[in-house]
Amino acid sequence: MTYKQTLYFVSSCLSLVKYPERRNEISKLISSGHVDWDSVVKFSSNQVVVPSLYYNLKEAQLLQLLPEGLEYYFEEISNGNKQRNEALVKQANHLVSILDKHKIKFVFLKGMAHILEGLYLDLGERMVSDIDFLVNEDQVDKVAELLKEEGYTRLSEEGLLYKSRHYARLVHKDFIGALEIHWNVLDDKHASKLSPDLLFSSKQKIGNYYVPSYAHQALHNMLNAQVNDNSYKTGIILLRHVYDGFLLSFKPEVQTTLQKYKHNYYLKNLYLKLLHKLFKTEVSLYRKSFLLNFLMLRYEFTTNEKLYKIEKAVTYYSFRIYNYPHRIVLTLMNKTIRQKTINNLTTKGWFKRHLKSYKK
Repeated sequence: MTYKQTLYFVSSCLSLVKYPERRNEISKLISSGHVDWDSVVKFSSNQVVVPSLYYNLKEAQLLQLLPEGLEYYFEEISNGNKQRNEALVKQANHLVSILDKHKIKFVFLKGMAHILEGLYLDLGERMVSDIDFLVNEDQVDKVAELLKEEGYTRLSEEGLLYKSRHYARLVHKDFIGALEIHWNVLDDKHASKLSPDLLFSSKQKIGNYYVPSYAHQALHNMLNAQVNDNSYKTGIILLRHVYDGFLLSFKPEVQTTLQKYKHNYYLKNLYLKLLHKLFKTEVSLYRKSFLLNFLMLRYEFTTNEKLYKIEKAVTYYSFRIYNYPHRIVLTLMNKTIRQKTINNLTTKGWFKRHLKSYKK
């Protein structure tokens, strides 16, 4: 299977939660022996969707068709992720108790919000790295200090210098997740299109947790992938995020909001067409146009393995060239980074390893 074939096979499996009638088609494909499971495992791991794939296949009663041992492998990863998410929920409850005590207004964001609101088939389905939450900008320092009093520490100093929407990650020796305190959900250039005031004005309470409305979760999902993660520019497909968008698209208010969203016309329609193409949704939320079809070629480019390798090399070298002056500025501004840079430059063999990284 090519990378592209693997992408569409995994996406089809992930659509089973909403389109169970596709079971027979996927069952026939698996039974035909044409599925390269090594490619599927590698792709699903890289895209962080192994638990989602497992739970969709389990719900459709297709696990018995998998090669020997693969069901157990998927189950082990999913169970491990479920245990991690259970720990993250306990940590979220601890966070709620701290912020409620001090009357801090906040909402959970992204994956953690989806877990707390029950968006998925199972608690173990979504893999989450951080607990993201939004507060008003004038409350950020106060919240950070409150969390430090509770034993949290900054993971790094460097993040404070160039992050335009969240505080450096905070970690705690007794908790598994890192916390990210957001005062914006989008980078500066786009921040006004989904402002904190807008998110707070329509927040919803599910259980003990405040999360954005489903409509604003969907907009955040789309804009976070396209703007913050540069998918719009690079054509990189972030399947975990698009899958979240797919699940959210079944909420009635989401479809209306996405259709009415007028900013970033092509950015929006590229994302919605990609979502439709991957999951073959019954409702097409994007507007068709010749230019849109042309822009979609960037996704065709990144799903071609040979072309993608060339693109990755160009991107890597460009980043390195950009990063040298950027690093110099950071070194001059920050004592911690300055010391780290000096340590690198004075460590025996560092230059040689650095040059070898280009070849690699």
